[in-house]
Amino acid sequence: MNDIPPLPERDLPPGRHRLLKEHLMREIRQTEAEAAREPRRRWLRPAVAGPALAGALALAVVAGIAVAGSGDGGTRTEVARDGTATYAFAPRAGADTTGGAARVLARVATVAEKKKADAGIRDDQFVYTKSLVSYATVTDGKPTVLAPLHDLEDWTSVDGTRKGRMLEPRGNPPLGLPNDPDPAPGKPGYDQSVNYRHLQTLPTDPDAMRTWLYGHTGHEGEGGRDRDQDAFVLAGDLLHGMMPPKVSAALYRAVAEIPGVVVPDAVDAAGRHGVAVARVDSYNAGERSEWIFDEKTGEYLGTRTVALESSHGVKAGQVTRTSAVIERAVVDKVGQRPS
Repeated sequence: MNDIPPLPERDLPPGRHRLLKEHLMREIRQTEAEAAREPRRRWLRPAVAGPALAGALALAVVAGIAVAGSGDGGTRTEVARDGTATYAFAPRAGADTTGGAARVLARVATVAEKKKADAGIRDDQFVYTKSLVSYATVTDGKPTVLAPLHDLEDWTSVDGTRKGRMLEPRGNPPLGLPNDPDPAPGKPGYDQSVNYRHLQTLPTDPDAMRTWLYGHTGHEGEGGRDRDQDAFVLAGDLLHGMMPPKVSAALYRAVAEIPGVVVPDAVDAAGRHGVAVARVDSYNAGERSEWIFDEKTGEYLGTRTVALESSHGVKAGQVTRTSAVIERAVVDKVGQRPS
């Protein structure tokens, strides 16, 4: 019997600084390169790599998909031959959603709170996360393509006081960057940290969690901010840390009150089909941000961003950023991988 009943058929606010550091660095390098060449070219980053599941998966896991190579080594993947979604394309984007996001999140929360918290984790250890990621490139006058799928590894200090590392050896360009320690408790920026010790301090009551989320999104009307959108993105950022079960359950129930939709067939970067809770980006109405869950177990699989409109070489339904959680564990030092 499944942990949750069958689900219905049919992304910068605070909290992004450390998590998006590698993408900011790539943006800097890309900007420098753009100054020396034409046509203009830009990279669409993954929202961020997320928490983790089970063994490395390759592009070959996506069977029966029509694939054509692009000149720069990227992957141009359209809808699968049988008309279903792929990791790179969402058929009927904009008309492929249903209601019931709150219902889905409530069921996922029920699964989360039944899990046991990790015991015996030491402050001097690191949370290791391995994700499979891809992001699209947009070049003026040319079709948009996804970069080849590749691994992104992250070592984050359990208590936030030690330098970790982010490793993306097949990225474009390759990256190997240190994770600087988080600010000390009480210092500016600490509240948005995703180290395990900080996440342990977050509310386990849904109402308190909702208050906490909105308390870290600024004020209504400030700089044109949309607090619902910012709260949704901040909650997604928190998912990228190793969250204690009761905290993640409270997070899901808090987000259930934010307007959203359900995508019954969403595919993560590893080719796994699931159900997604999605929200149209209020800062970019042409994009939809999604959290993808396993329909049977409620396990968080990853994220993706889908274009809802065709423009500038991007087709409606095209996935422009995607990630899949592959592995997560607590290790003793930076560079160590789970056995």
